[in-house]
Amino acid sequence: MNNPLIRIIHIPVYLALLVSLTIALGAASVFLSLFSPRAGRYVTNSLWGHLALDPAGLRLKTVGRENLPDSSGGFIIYANHSSMADIPTVALSTGRPVTWVAKASLGRIPFFGWALARVHMLVDRGGGAEAARKMVEEAEARLKRGEILSIFPEGTRNRGRELLLPFKKGAFILAKHTGTPIVPVAIKKAGRLWPAGKFWPRPGLIRVKIGPPLSPRPGEKLAALTLRAREALHDLLADEGW
Repeated sequence: MNNPLIRIIHIPVYLALLVSLTIALGAASVFLSLFSPRAGRYVTNSLWGHLALDPAGLRLKTVGRENLPDSSGGFIIYANHSSMADIPTVALSTGRPVTWVAKASLGRIPFFGWALARVHMLVDRGGGAEAARKMVEEAEARLKRGEILSIFPEGTRNRGRELLLPFKKGAFILAKHTGTPIVPVAIKKAGRLWPAGKFWPRPGLIRVKIGPPLSPRPGEKLAALTLRAREALHDLLADEGW
């Protein structure tokens, strides 16, 4: 797809396909969630993930999948965030029925936002202490059911030159409160292929590395856990050997 003419033709076709099938898959996810939330998550993870990446020529190479905890209990995935491709990348690279933790405003998007509200976890970031308490309670219940929560602790897409923005503490509050393992997932080149502010991507290879899980240590302060988690993800991103 290096031919400029082909790219000019391909981009509007891809965008039309993405929008129309996103609506269709959002509606399908809402319907399936009435019977099985896991089936609804499969639609928004696997089917939509392939829809978003494959027609655009975005390919994935994943290493470290063996580091994902192999148990019936839930855990938390946290990843760097520089691209619109990061959500489908996390879902497809882990191969698990991931529950996205997203801001509550996304739930108002017709069809796909409704699917988010039905099968994923929406967070009201401006809701204060009461909203935070409810968020912890809901997350704890989901983790006990064996769900895998996916969080971008930078809070927004990284548009700068730093490997990582400062971390929000929500994921690590959950980990410390529940004793849940947290798994770093490093995503490389997604920000170059589909940068923030661009409505369509360039084809190419996105690299993903899943690191070993971290568990909160007895008596460990929240700030120390957050720093340790950030350093683990930073080291994965800085490693040029994959």
